[in-house]
Amino acid sequence: MVGRTRDHWECTLIIDLPKKADDLLVLHPAGVSMYTVTTTRHAIQQLHETLTTGGACAVPVHHEAHGDRLLCLRPTTLPAEPPWTDRPADAPPHRGPMELYLGLPDSQISIIFPRDRVLLLARTLTQILNEEDSVAQ
Repeated sequence: MVGRTRDHWECTLIIDLPKKADDLLVLHPAGVSMYTVTTTRHAIQQLHETLTTGGACAVPVHHEAHGDRLLCLRPTTLPAEPPWTDRPADAPPHRGPMELYLGLPDSQISIIFPRDRVLLLARTLTQILNEEDSVAQ
């Protein structure tokens, strides 16, 4: 899934699927091994729910060198758009870009997905979750 960093560089989120239903999923934010983390199916479900509702979440992940960390997802604002917090009270839930970020002791990666990519990422996570359900049966 392609997104952009805060300084506008294109980057990719890669998700390696498990071989068995009870295996961990491997996420490669920005396609770089220094940010590679593993997580559970439950965490993927939380990310999916957050993408579809426009909320914010932090899910537990494990980094090989830095141990347990939090992978966070939240609404964000792009430079030419009004802040998501300034929408009218009767407006639908946030439908703008979302930011996925992971902080390590010595660095942080932040990937911003514009709305069309948010929808595509949500569909991709739906497929992953559905495939895992069929593997478990």
